[in-house]
Order: sequence, then C-alpha cells, then structure tokens
Amino acid sequence: MILVTGASGMVGSHLLDVFDESELHRTDLHAADHVQPLDCRSRDQVMSTVSRVRPDAVLHMAAETDVDRCEREADHAFQCNALATLNVALACQRYSVPLVYVSTAGVFDGRKPEPYTEFDSPNPVNVYARSKWEGEKFVQAFVPKHYIVRAGWMFGGKGKDKKFVGKIASLCVDGAEIRAVDDKFGCPTYAVDLLAAIKVLVQSGFFGVYHVVNAGSCSRYEVAVEISRLLGCSTRVVPVCSANFPLSAPRPRSEASRPYKFELLGLGRMRTWREALADYLTTWVAVASPSHAAVAAPLGTWTESNTAATQIN
Repeated sequence: MILVTGASGMVGSHLLDVFDESELHRTDLHAADHVQPLDCRSRDQVMSTVSRVRPDAVLHMAAETDVDRCEREADHAFQCNALATLNVALACQRYSVPLVYVSTAGVFDGRKPEPYTEFDSPNPVNVYARSKWEGEKFVQAFVPKHYIVRAGWMFGGKGKDKKFVGKIASLCVDGAEIRAVDDKFGCPTYAVDLLAAIKVLVQSGFFGVYHVVNAGSCSRYEVAVEISRLLGCSTRVVPVCSANFPLSAPRPRSEASRPYKFELLGLGRMRTWREALADYLTTWVAVASPSHAAVAAPLGTWTESNTAATQIN
C-alpha cells in the first residue's frame, strides 16, 4: 500500500493509469471521491495518518507549484514545500517507511550548457525552487530509505489541464495566434511517465536522487509548434523572448536535465517528450471538449505508429 499526498493534483489525476486502486491510499488537502483529507502542514495529521495506514511507502506530491505565488508569498512556499515535507519525513522516520519525494529540475541555476544530471549541485534562483530543495534536504536528513525524484516541465491532467500544454492546445484548436518563449529550456514530461518511473524505482530498492524526465530538451516555443503540428492546426506560433512576459519569479535559462542514474542503473529509458506529448494529446482531445473532437482523427493517425513507445523501455 502506497500512501499518496497531493493525489488530487495534476499528476495525481493519472495515478490510476499506472497503479491499481487497491495499491493506493490517496490523500489531498481537500477530500474528494476515494481521496481522504490530509493537510501535510499539520504534523499531527501526518503522524496520525501514517500511523493508521501503515503504508509500505509514501509518495509525497503535495506542494505549492505556483512559482510566482511562491515568489510573492515566501512564507507560504516554505510552509507548503519545505516544512510540510519535514512533517512527512519525520513520520516516515518514526514508522520506518520509505519515502518518495517529488521535487523539481528547477533546483539548478540554469547556467550549464548541457542537461543537468544527478551529480550536479543545485543552486536555485527562485523561492519555489529553494523551498523544494529545502524539502530535499529534510528527506535526506531524516529518511534513509528515500527516493528524491526531480521532475521536468510537467504536463497532463486530461480534462482538468489548465497548464501550458492544455492552454496551448486550446488556443491551437480555437485558431488563435500564439506567442511562446524561445529562450528558456526544459524537458517536457508526461505525468504518466513520471509515475511509471516512480513505480519502477520503488520496486528496485535503489534509493537516492533521480531525474525523471522525458528524453530531450526544448523551448516553450518548440512545444507549442509541436502541439500545433500534432493537432493538425494551422496556428501561427511566434517565438518571443521571456522579457515579453514579466513574471514575479525569475526562471533559470535552462531546467533541462537527464535521467542519468535511471539509465546507468539499467532501470529503463524514458521515451522522448515528442512521443509522450503525442500520446497525451490523444487523451486531451477525447476529454477536453466536444468542440475539439474534429482534431482527433489526424492525431490518432500519427500516434498509432508510436504505440510501442508508451511504456518506459
């Protein structure tokens, strides 16, 4: 049994695509169908839940992921991302439970020209990344049996997708011109692939820090162009520099990383972000809106030849 925090979030919406429901005890800040309430900022709640459930492992995904809100509200960021993780780590320490902590590839300063590996040293440039890195430190300090999983630019969420990929896909279908940043780089990563890799890690017993991202790196502009192509749209996508979108939080030039240890340990290889994106958009078209159904045929034709790449291999 895996106790999951943050189970109602974007990544959590794909849990049952990878795990059987009987394998999970799902929790979130707010209760929902089959999801029990748990506020990880409360040490008493966390201790009580771990004591009662006695899981074989904890998958800690609950976090404040709004990077700009974190920059504006640092206390909130550290409470949600660092101290809440401390609560989970201390509970896992008390009950000798392995802990999987989902962190971010954004912990680096972005100056390295090549993708970051697990052997590079973090140097976060914004409050969100600092708060997640502090969470990593707590996990390493208190839980000997841990997996710290640094994720990339996450996409997923199906009909609830309000993030970059979902927004761009909707704009493409609606025929709107899109301006997308071409001077920031990262690794788009499908939530299903992240969870599948976590499942492999938990079964492996190889504890430590891992980068889990889909293979390859790109700019937001390249992602937008690929979405338009996959959906068969004639959308005009215009590259712009990040200065056109002033934001509260600074972003590193590059969050590109490589699942280096995953590969070296022979745990598998992550499919490319393009293959993962094509797979996800098939699902997005089916559930996002009936008005988008017209684009399903060309997308389905393209992805059919790539079905062999839907698993980590």
